[in-house]
Amino acid sequence: MHICETERLRIRHFTEDDAAFIVRLLNEPSFIRHISDKGVRTLDDAVAYLRKGPMASVQIHGFGLSRVELKATGEAIGMCGLIQRPNFDDVDVGYAFLPEFWSQGYASEATRAVLDAAVRERGLRRVIAVVNPDNMASIRMLEKLGFRFERMVQLVAGEPEIRQFGLALSACVRLSPADAPAYRALMLQAYALHPDAFTSSVAEREALPLSWWQARLAGDAVAKDVVYGAFHQGVLAGVVGLTFDGREKARHKAHLFGMYVPQQYRRLGLGRQLVDTALGVARARPGVQVVQLTVTEGNSSAQGLYAACGFQVFGVEPLAVAVGRGFVSKVHMWCPLGRSAVPHPHG
Repeated sequence: MHICETERLRIRHFTEDDAAFIVRLLNEPSFIRHISDKGVRTLDDAVAYLRKGPMASVQIHGFGLSRVELKATGEAIGMCGLIQRPNFDDVDVGYAFLPEFWSQGYASEATRAVLDAAVRERGLRRVIAVVNPDNMASIRMLEKLGFRFERMVQLVAGEPEIRQFGLALSACVRLSPADAPAYRALMLQAYALHPDAFTSSVAEREALPLSWWQARLAGDAVAKDVVYGAFHQGVLAGVVGLTFDGREKARHKAHLFGMYVPQQYRRLGLGRQLVDTALGVARARPGVQVVQLTVTEGNSSAQGLYAACGFQVFGVEPLAVAVGRGFVSKVHMWCPLGRSAVPHPHG
């Protein structure tokens, strides 16, 4: 069963047909040194390991270690997934990759995808990872993903202690083309219920094919447009977009667009999380110094949210959007990202 995918990887549940790959992976010297010797030497051993381990975990918990393969070729390169260890309250993320696929970003890419899927589908808000103290490559990867050391733990009585890292997960994750149907439905609802808040109309957007919505959600880490979603109990409960200006004289600017949280989710703090996530993404983009947005004049709740997140008003545009037989004005706001900017002597 397919779980999730990235630009380069596909992650799916193991089957018994993966036994040969498991024999190879679990007998790599690096696996035995940094994880453990599972005693898997034959295909029968591997089938037993899969049945009692990853496959049983999926049946009991709905998740488990899964096969990671290259999308381009289908070649298995490692495993990654969530684990519910005995005597641990928190869910653990685990991973292991063949040595020839190290140092190419595959482990962090797969781990991030697994965690994003857990936020979407399970509402997971915290995860841990355990690692041997001498596995510095794994520790560096976890820290890059935001994990922080918490304590030393002992998985098995009598064995040496290992390091436990923890990570608080945001409800907000970047949407992918697979999220296009839910994203489209949510935005069409927004255009219909709040025509004064958006420049686009429901008729215009409803006429666009699904491929248009998928294209908006596609792209790599430096795509011109990125859209993030907040999930609540497995449901897309809010969205926000960022567009980055590629013009030479405007590359320092990003524009926040398409912010929407339906009424039934507005007391969960998702709006603040979405805006904070967008600002964090903008800060991570090299050269971006300011995020701008517009909000309908008179929408005090939205303007108050943006102000609480650091946005400031710099003007009001009259007759900004035609709604019915009238017009609404738009308040223009901006949020400096804390990077030093050198103003032009002529303004």
